[in-house]
Amino acid sequence: MRDDAIHTQHLVPFSVYAVGLVIQAIRADTRRAITLDNLIADFGHGSANARFLMQSMADALAAELAVTGNSKIKMLFEEWRTLYGQVADMSVLQADAINQEIGFLWNGLVTQSMSGRLFVIHSYNSLLIKLLAAEIVSAYGLTTLLQPAQAMAAMLDDAALLDALSQDIERAGIFAQAGINGFVEEAIFSWYLDVACKLPHSASLVPALRSLLASLSLYRTDHLTHTRDVLRDLYQGLVPGRLRQSLGEFYTPDWLVDFTVEKARNGNWLDKRVLDPTCGSGAFLVAVLRLMRVEAGKARWDAARILDHLCTSVWGFDLNPLAVQTARVNFLMEIADLLKASPGQTLEIPVLLADAIYSPASDPAMGQDVVNYQIGSQVAGLDIALPSALAFNRIRLDQVFAQMGEDVEDNLDYAEAEARLLAADLLTPEEAIEWRDPLQYTYDQILELHRQQWNGIWFRVVRNFFWSATAGHFDCIVGNPPWVRWSKLPDAYRERVKPTCEHYGIFSKNKRHGGNELDISAMITYTTSDKWLKVNGRLAFVITGTIFKNPSSAGFRHFQLEPSNPKTLHLTPVSVDDMKALKPFDDASNHTVVAAFNKTKKPGTYPVPYRLWDSAPGSTKAIPVTMDLSSVMARVAITTKEAAPVDVAGSPWAVLTKGRYKALQALSGTCSWVAGRKGITTDLNGVFFVPVVKTNGALVQVRSRPEAGKKDIGPAKTAWVETDLLYPLVKGAGDFEACYLRLNNPKRTNEDLYTFVPNSGIGNTEYVFSEAVMNGKGLAKTKAWFSGYKTLLNDRSTYCRQMQGAPFYAVYNVGDYTFQPWKVVWPEMSSRFYAAVAGSAMVPVAGKRPYVPDHKVYFAGFDKKNPAYFLCGLLNTPMVREWVESHIVSIQVGDVFKHMRLPEYDEADALHVALAALVEKAHGEHDETKRAALVCKIESDGEVILKAWMLRPKS
Repeated sequence: MRDDAIHTQHLVPFSVYAVGLVIQAIRADTRRAITLDNLIADFGHGSANARFLMQSMADALAAELAVTGNSKIKMLFEEWRTLYGQVADMSVLQADAINQEIGFLWNGLVTQSMSGRLFVIHSYNSLLIKLLAAEIVSAYGLTTLLQPAQAMAAMLDDAALLDALSQDIERAGIFAQAGINGFVEEAIFSWYLDVACKLPHSASLVPALRSLLASLSLYRTDHLTHTRDVLRDLYQGLVPGRLRQSLGEFYTPDWLVDFTVEKARNGNWLDKRVLDPTCGSGAFLVAVLRLMRVEAGKARWDAARILDHLCTSVWGFDLNPLAVQTARVNFLMEIADLLKASPGQTLEIPVLLADAIYSPASDPAMGQDVVNYQIGSQVAGLDIALPSALAFNRIRLDQVFAQMGEDVEDNLDYAEAEARLLAADLLTPEEAIEWRDPLQYTYDQILELHRQQWNGIWFRVVRNFFWSATAGHFDCIVGNPPWVRWSKLPDAYRERVKPTCEHYGIFSKNKRHGGNELDISAMITYTTSDKWLKVNGRLAFVITGTIFKNPSSAGFRHFQLEPSNPKTLHLTPVSVDDMKALKPFDDASNHTVVAAFNKTKKPGTYPVPYRLWDSAPGSTKAIPVTMDLSSVMARVAITTKEAAPVDVAGSPWAVLTKGRYKALQALSGTCSWVAGRKGITTDLNGVFFVPVVKTNGALVQVRSRPEAGKKDIGPAKTAWVETDLLYPLVKGAGDFEACYLRLNNPKRTNEDLYTFVPNSGIGNTEYVFSEAVMNGKGLAKTKAWFSGYKTLLNDRSTYCRQMQGAPFYAVYNVGDYTFQPWKVVWPEMSSRFYAAVAGSAMVPVAGKRPYVPDHKVYFAGFDKKNPAYFLCGLLNTPMVREWVESHIVSIQVGDVFKHMRLPEYDEADALHVALAALVEKAHGEHDETKRAALVCKIESDGEVILKAWMLRPKS
């Protein structure tokens, strides 16, 4: 009813289906608003619509994947897995938890269960988002088709319905009519239309589509407001939480988006071009769009000018096709009113399916006339070759690709396709000859895929990737790149991008690329700055704070975009906001920082402002995601510190109170007279670390410890063994404290542990010698002990990776230093740095032997006690603790002497001798109160020595 008159919309002939629609409308009572709660209720995993449609999709997909031979469905599924859908390795428990969250079954191959269902979830979500976008453009009066979901729901003919979905939604007809070109590019998720035309799939899939459309038709879209929160959160509501976490998918809360955008600010937004190279659902893009619109309003720009400016100045890339589509819809929401106020204007939303790391170079090398670029899986394996003059001229490339795409669909050979290009004046005769080889090479590959029924997406995919190469340069880059470790990337992708990473020199110098700990966010910081950021431009990223301290990010911390070029540009740190003490993300705990950089011709200077965030008194560490920025700032306490490299370029950053870096800088450097070492690595502690149960005067009885590790070694066993290879063990941080070895406390009631050390080194000579000793008559019982665990010992990870040629019982991190009589030890994992001295202890039957630390303990070995006690005293001083804790990751303490110099023990210096004696006394004092007083004295005396040494004349 409107103005006391009945107005009809899309009429449906009387039928059972029509009656069902009426009943559904009556039950709904009123038209529903587009809110997250409503959408999840009607279309979330728990809804009948979602279960019905996704189960139908899953059954159809499983059946198509099981068919022998090639098909378009198989191609789309494989390419989706390559471009985005590689599911990380999951434990059985993770997989079970995810299975419980998914509301539909998989009736295909078990090996495809997780990826197949994720593909279905993405396809369903993509369709829903595109249908919502169609409602938006219709609600703004941008098309002649009113309420498209209702119009399609009213179609009783199945073929007509599928054709409408194909033409209006998947081929973007409704959006083109609204003046929005290229709105639906991915085409990967349109596979459901192909199977919906086939029996038996159509019997369930078409009714499921009708049910979805009917529910959506009951929504009110004529009073839309900005729904960025709804559309951004919709994906999180549709993909199970455990599955998103296993894939590393975490979306940035609005307050953190707004804060990061503010850190990226470098003047007015209206005169800036801005890029989010990993835009996800578009939260950062929307934030910038809104800021630009405010400034444009103040400048009194008209709608057409604002619209044109936004669509040329705010860009987004993402490698996830679903994220690209979602971001385009969010972008559309921000400009729909401007488009309505600018009749006849056409635009293209600059959110692209593109790779922020592996992108076609925007400037081919001198004389390089052809650009090569690999796209797709190993199955499709497209090796694109394009003339550089065409590749980087986007308008011409679009025109040529559009024509070539039609020619592929018509199954034409290249000669006929070339003739059409000439006839359409898309190529000159000279260009046709000059460009024939690369164009035919590319065309023939896509034509072959078409002839194998693997058609439909490639020219659109290639177009997007090359469009990113022609995007030009930006004044600002902002976003939250994915946090994925190098080792977790798919093998094929790792090999593809490895040369790019090596070009920037951001890998650690060790042969395993920093133990495969480099984070992909570090790579994206470099590649995007180099390819798209203007000189003097600003980059601000939400990024992992470990890149400023961990060893594997040493290459990143050089901040040179071309290390081999003496005229390299630099990525200069401007500021860091460290939120490690908080929980900014609702569904993840991580070390979050917001880092800002400028791209400059000269290297930056240090120290850099480094702000530590914590919760204010009375506030929780976890920040509710619904809070706005001003509310968050009212509940946090921020301490401003300063950061600088502890040593040469690339070394970890020391984060210190203002002024302290200059005061402690004399400690910077590498210690030449001592080195830190890791304790032994056995990888099977329950077999190597054992208690002595009893002795018989010649042998000892030991017991295995099944509780000692994750690997099942079977029930506890006892055996008599020789004592030749047994040593007292320092197992972890709990065995000692500052200036005291708790293992020596006479009141200690814990069971003493001893470790087998079967080899004296990790070289071939030591392996041969240890094997000869073990095979001798004197160690027959010890060999029998290890032989009982031979299969498990052969499967140890460190043994398999790094101990080629070693006997099956050998351990790692062993050398002469392992057997030195005096060791200064400190924990690898601790919230506070401290050190103690471990000397020797009694081994039953064998007598005194030196302590051997486990790999959770680092140590420095000495042949004499005084240098060890002296060093221990220095390590426990407040100055050294402040320096060490300023630049190490608290759970990753290593060789502290790599970036710290200390004075060497001098027996002729009375202060040195006195400090060593005082530390030795503390180790022998078992009364906690008395020992605390000694440690306090050690701290002050040690600092006197350090300060005098730091003021010495430099030689």
